[in-house]
Amino acid sequence: MPHGAGHNRLLSPADGPESGVSGLARRQLVHEGRVVPAAIALSHHEQLARLERDCPEALPRAVVVGDLVFDRILANLARRDRYRRALEVGQDRKLVLVSSTWGAHSLLGANGDLVARLVAELPVDEYQVVLAAHPNAWYGHGGLQLRLWLADARDGGLLLLPPQRGWQAALVASDVIVGDHGSVTFYGAALGRPVLLASSGREAAELDHDSPTALLSRTLPRLDPAGAVLPQIERVMAAHVPHDEVTGRTLGMPGQAEGLLRRLAYRLMELPEPAAPATARALAEPLPERGEVLSFEVETVVGGDCVTVRRYPAVLERRPGGRVRDPHLVVDAEEVNPRLLENAAIVVGRDPRPGWAQETLRRYPGCFMTAEIAGVRSVDLTLRSGERLRVGTLGEVDPRCLASAVYGWLVRGRSRGELRSGITVRVGDRQVVVNCDA
Repeated sequence: MPHGAGHNRLLSPADGPESGVSGLARRQLVHEGRVVPAAIALSHHEQLARLERDCPEALPRAVVVGDLVFDRILANLARRDRYRRALEVGQDRKLVLVSSTWGAHSLLGANGDLVARLVAELPVDEYQVVLAAHPNAWYGHGGLQLRLWLADARDGGLLLLPPQRGWQAALVASDVIVGDHGSVTFYGAALGRPVLLASSGREAAELDHDSPTALLSRTLPRLDPAGAVLPQIERVMAAHVPHDEVTGRTLGMPGQAEGLLRRLAYRLMELPEPAAPATARALAEPLPERGEVLSFEVETVVGGDCVTVRRYPAVLERRPGGRVRDPHLVVDAEEVNPRLLENAAIVVGRDPRPGWAQETLRRYPGCFMTAEIAGVRSVDLTLRSGERLRVGTLGEVDPRCLASAVYGWLVRGRSRGELRSGITVRVGDRQVVVNCDA
């Protein structure tokens, strides 16, 4: 059976002198002049021609059964909202699925810093980044090494999927894919998701030139590693065109794989096939490893009676094109990095004791204000002058954003009286009216 979306990779020269496509090559199918497998399950009729090219004596054993994995993904599309809830992504945020196959020319191998850059440069209230790495990356390097490579990105909010569970559900939940020449990228394109190609094995001659994956790699828009990633993500989503004519060449017999594969299996076992139809099963909810973001670099734009707030994880550095404009630092009191606390404009307390605000302002003389979370929609602010303000809203927004909105308002010389009359705060796709009481 195909490993992934069809047969695409060329065998490595290290595997022997005879070349060929993995899964279709003579040296994998024939031993001492005899075709070994009783059946060769293919996902599309186009693979018959390539099998005939590479190993014609195996052609009588080939059976086109479709793609079981993709059929199962399609059967679970109605569970999209459920999977998004499991990943803690609401309707107001875009889920960016980063997919990496294995090897030196994979996304992780060729673009080692890209995952951290995506987490650093995409506003956290508008985007969530989740990584699906091939099991070979996990087991080839070890989970400890992979987690160490991704430690900064995880501290910045990256969701890391385990090697055996979650990538199919994350595909269903995704809004855009950043990937390479692996099967997850191919399935994402087949689902109609916008795809930005960060790496392809084409340049390294890893792919069969005639394979649908190679054709897709020649078709997909490429990520510019030297450019800021946010505008590239926005462009590929705005200008998305489905690639059905390419992906359809690998994903044949849609919706039939369960039944066709079962029929083949029972024929080989010489047993009667069950009468009940074969049906797809529900995909398990994704259970990613997640870190907690405690510190943000925040950009505020004030116009009229509106403040627009954009937040980025403070633990990650950004390239010049992805830097935050005129940021201020918002840091949780539980942050363990003293440098961040010492440079914070706002220090946030989740459940502070009496006198915490005054003590914090004394400890950190560069702090402009403290913010005590008073509820899911309100925050108590203490300014360095000693003035206290309660800021609240009836809308749903992280109360830390309210503190940043007030900061942006005040440092631009706007009056406290205007604050008490009410202002509008925009965070991503959300817009709430904020009131301020002394």
